[in-house]
Amino acid sequence: MTVMRRAGAFLLIAILAAACGRPGGSGVADMTIRKGTFEIVIPAFGELQAAKSTAIVVSPESRFALQTIAWIAPEYTMVKSGDVVVRLASVELEDLLRTEQAEMAKLNLEIAQKQRQLEKDRSDLAGEISVTAIQRELADVYAARDETIFPRNKIIEDAIDLDYQNFRERHFQERRAELEKRIAAEIQLLQAKARTHEVKIKQFQDQLNSLDIRAPHDGMWIIEKRWNGEKYHVGMTVYSGLKLGSLPDLSVMEAKIFVLESEASGLKEKLSASLSLDFEPGRTFGGKVVGIDTIAKPLNEDSPLKYFETKVSLDATDPRLMKPGVQVKASIFVTRLLDVIAVPNQALLLDQDKAFVLVKQGSRARKRPVETGARSLTLTVITKGLSEGEEIYLGNPGPAAGEGKAS
Repeated sequence: MTVMRRAGAFLLIAILAAACGRPGGSGVADMTIRKGTFEIVIPAFGELQAAKSTAIVVSPESRFALQTIAWIAPEYTMVKSGDVVVRLASVELEDLLRTEQAEMAKLNLEIAQKQRQLEKDRSDLAGEISVTAIQRELADVYAARDETIFPRNKIIEDAIDLDYQNFRERHFQERRAELEKRIAAEIQLLQAKARTHEVKIKQFQDQLNSLDIRAPHDGMWIIEKRWNGEKYHVGMTVYSGLKLGSLPDLSVMEAKIFVLESEASGLKEKLSASLSLDFEPGRTFGGKVVGIDTIAKPLNEDSPLKYFETKVSLDATDPRLMKPGVQVKASIFVTRLLDVIAVPNQALLLDQDKAFVLVKQGSRARKRPVETGARSLTLTVITKGLSEGEEIYLGNPGPAAGEGKAS
C-alpha cells in the first residue's frame, strides 16, 4: 500500500462526470477543466488521550519482592483524591518482613547478653582492683624499710611484695580497659547489624503500607496498556516503578495515531490534520502534528507491518465526546492546494522531459505544452498552460480526432 493521495471532492466529481458522460467520437473520454482543491493525504488511525495526565505507578520501594494485582478499580471510574485505585498483594513480602523481624529480635538478645556480660566482668574486675588496692596499701604501710631495725632480707621481701601489689593493680586496670574496648566493639558490630535490619524492616513495612495505591487527586481512572495492548488486570505480576494507569486532565485532549511506514512519505511535524471519532464519523476536528517517533514499530510482535507513532494536538476539545481511549481516524495533509487546476495523470503526455496535454478544439486535438506542479497517484497540478473551461482528452484519441500541431 502506498500513500493515499486524493483530490478535492468537487474536482473528483467533475473528472468522473466528464470521463463517464462524454466519450467523444474517438472513444477516448474528455473533460472540462474546473478549478478545485488538490490534496495529498496520509491516512492514520489511533485513539484519543489526555495531553497531560498523572501517572499512577507501583511504589519505587517495591523492589524487594514480587507483587500481584489483587484488585483494580474499573476503568473510566471517576475517583476522588485518596481513593484506592489498585490494591496489590505480596506473600513474599510478608515472609521477608517476618524474617527480618526475627533476625532483629535475635540481635537484640545478643546485644543484651553482651551488655550483661560486660557488667558482670566489669563488676568482677572492680572487686579485684579494690582488693588489690587494699593489699597494696597494707603492703606499703607495713613494709620494712629501716635497716637498723629490720633484717635486709625482710626489707627486700616487703619491697618485692609492694611492687607485686602495684603490678596486680595495674594489671587489673589494664584488663578492665581491654574488656571495655572488646565488649564495646562487639556491641557496636551487633548494633550495626541491627541498624541494617531496622532499615530493611522499615522498607518492608513501607512497602506493605503502599500496597494500596491511591489517587493523588480527583479524576477519571484510566488503566494502562502493556506492550501487547493488553490492559492490566487482577492476577498480573507487577514491579517497582511500573505504570499501571493514569488520571488524565480531560480539559485538553490529543490524538495518538499510527501511520503505516509505507505511507509515511512526507510526514513531518506541523502538518495540518483532520480527525473523526469512530462513533461520530460525520463530524471532523482540526489538529496539527506535534510529534513523530523516529523509528517505525509493529503494533504487536506477530505483525509484519510497522507504524510510526504520531501525536496530533487538537484545535479544540469537546469534553462531551472526547474521552481517553476513544478510537479515531485521521487524515494528515501533506499538500493541500485550493483553487487550482489538476488533471488526471493519464491526460499528460511526456516528451523529452516536457509535459503536454491534448486540448479539444472542435473534432481535433491540439497538443499543448503545460507546466506541472504537485503530483499524486491520480492527479497532477497544472500551474501554467490550461484555463478553466477548456476541454482536454484523457488519453490520445489518435487519428480519429485529427491530432494537430502543438498550440
